[in-house]
Amino acid sequence: MSVSSEKQQLVEPPELPRPGAKELIDLLPRTNWRERSFAYWAERQLCANDPWWRPLSSAVVGVSTSAMSLFLALGFHKVVVEDLHKLTDVIEAQRDRPVITIANHESTMDDPTMWGIMPTRMRWNPDYTRWTLGAQELLYKNPPLNAFFALGQTIPTIRGDGIYQLAVEIGIQRLRENKWLHVFPEGKVNQDESIGRFKWGVGRLIMESERVPIVLPIFFTGMKEIMPLSQKVPVPRPNPFKSTLYLKVGDEIDFTAQIEEWKDARAKLSSAKEKNQLDELVRIAVVDRLWASLDSLKAESTAAIAHGALD
Repeated sequence: MSVSSEKQQLVEPPELPRPGAKELIDLLPRTNWRERSFAYWAERQLCANDPWWRPLSSAVVGVSTSAMSLFLALGFHKVVVEDLHKLTDVIEAQRDRPVITIANHESTMDDPTMWGIMPTRMRWNPDYTRWTLGAQELLYKNPPLNAFFALGQTIPTIRGDGIYQLAVEIGIQRLRENKWLHVFPEGKVNQDESIGRFKWGVGRLIMESERVPIVLPIFFTGMKEIMPLSQKVPVPRPNPFKSTLYLKVGDEIDFTAQIEEWKDARAKLSSAKEKNQLDELVRIAVVDRLWASLDSLKAESTAAIAHGALD
């Protein structure tokens, strides 16, 4: 038997499409009433266009942010907000691009507490209210909470489940509709002095948005004293005679050139392996820029506080 000496040409299988949000929702278990409730609200949240959705969502986000505004007024000695107009001007503008805000994550109460700073005119309008990613295991525990957090525009996220999970797919859908999406890129509460490493999911959100999003960093401090991780019972402990909150909105991080360069380079590649490798490299670069921008904003804020911003 003779063996051909000609080299075999290996044919790489074509790149298979990943399941989208609708397909992932169809795969959700529905064996009991808890699972059926979660699947129902996940599907409703993906569409967010039922006739009853807008009035109920308006009520939930309006009451929540108004309550947080009252909490800030009564529970804190001083609240200092710098450059909020950089955010409100963008959110209220007639725009053809979505908005992504990122922030450090000091406590489990950061959202919705930080949005108590928003003007009253914006609190009762879901179009002017952020969508955000929230830990599924902490928030979506039963049908009433499923309804509350779904209508409150909080997307259930499974920490450690990767960048192709349902939460990211729903987030991408919201970006297609030019909505405002807020992300805590550290992925967990971090009360250390330095900002933690960022998860890659926010990189995918920016890269796979149909239109390059307007990205704004936000740094704040003061919440870890209200909800320290060291306390045995997770109850907020504000001190109206001592507690302070400082929040600063940074300048836009423009990813337009970087995303266009990535898309041009990707279009020239033929194999799925090469495309995936390029995607990963660009995700890392995008996330690194985000981290550097937030770290720089933290340094500016720390200097401002040192020079008497809270005095």
